[in-house]
Amino acid sequence: MAAKFTINENGVLEKAEFMDETGVITTDTVRGTGEREFCDYSLLTSATIPNGVTGIGDGAFAGCDWLAGVTIPDGVTDIGNRAFYDCYSLASVTIPASVVSIGNEAFADCNQMDSAVLLGGVTSIGYRAFAWCESLTSAIMPASVTYIGEEAFAWCSKDLIICSTAGSYAELYAAGNGIAFSTI
Repeated sequence: MAAKFTINENGVLEKAEFMDETGVITTDTVRGTGEREFCDYSLLTSATIPNGVTGIGDGAFAGCDWLAGVTIPDGVTDIGNRAFYDCYSLASVTIPASVVSIGNEAFADCNQMDSAVLLGGVTSIGYRAFAWCESLTSAIMPASVTYIGEEAFAWCSKDLIICSTAGSYAELYAAGNGIAFSTI
């Protein structure tokens, strides 16, 4: 199932249209960009968040078991706590340069995720942000990262490599947590 989002002039997500595999569209009203908008909507397989959205609320997509792909546009500055928690099928994620913070457990328990690319301005990665991502083997981070919460990459693949610039906070975090590091 795929989703098409409609937002208002204030950047608030107002409506989502879900299309199933037969092409039938169901229109649902959602609660803006607040908490748990699509939580447990298990048939959602892909999501393209529209331009103009500035934040992804706490638990917005939590429990979307079949969500395999998400496109986050430039302009989003914050990804809330547990925003994509338990999205088992999410294979990879690219965080645009506009994002400054990634909340606690934002991508935790995304078992199929094998790569995470954080572009540009991310400064803060929350507690257990990528914990239990058992397939995660590559996390690319910008030098702008100055905080990585406890257990942010706990229980990930034993082959996980954090990639960033030499001397970065990411390098210190990797060394302090027994995670392989590579320069980019």
